[in-house]
Amino acid sequence: MLEKVIFVWAISALLFVFVNACSNLENSRKKTLVPIAVEKAFNTKYSPDIPRTWQRHYYGYEAVFIQNNIKYEAEFSANGEWFETEYYVSEKEFPQAVLQKIKKQRPNFIITKYEIEITPKGIFYEVDITDGEIEEELYFDVKGNPAADLYED
Repeated sequence: MLEKVIFVWAISALLFVFVNACSNLENSRKKTLVPIAVEKAFNTKYSPDIPRTWQRHYYGYEAVFIQNNIKYEAEFSANGEWFETEYYVSEKEFPQAVLQKIKKQRPNFIITKYEIEITPKGIFYEVDITDGEIEEELYFDVKGNPAADLYED
């Protein structure tokens, strides 16, 4: 009798896991509905021919796309205002002024992420740094001056 109870419980658990996995798979395949104004803004800024995926965020929408073998993330408000476009780069693509400022201010930290952000106010440089215990995100203008990251997601 105990073996039947264990067997039924095991089958029930497997069925629950299977149904939950199928539900998650279905939800992950659902396409994000993007307002026409946002699609139009993307098409105007880039091209309607660029394949992209959309993600919903608290500030609006983010289009993820690849152009010239570089992965970009373009962020828009719900009414189509373009906030920024960002992409990852290597250390050699960062201005020396920014790298020197980081090394001077945080000599015991290493940079774990280099990102360029193109915004309506210009180009900015974002880094993630760590000393093995503390992790920080820093944001600079092209001259190495600290700047506010207005659209961090």
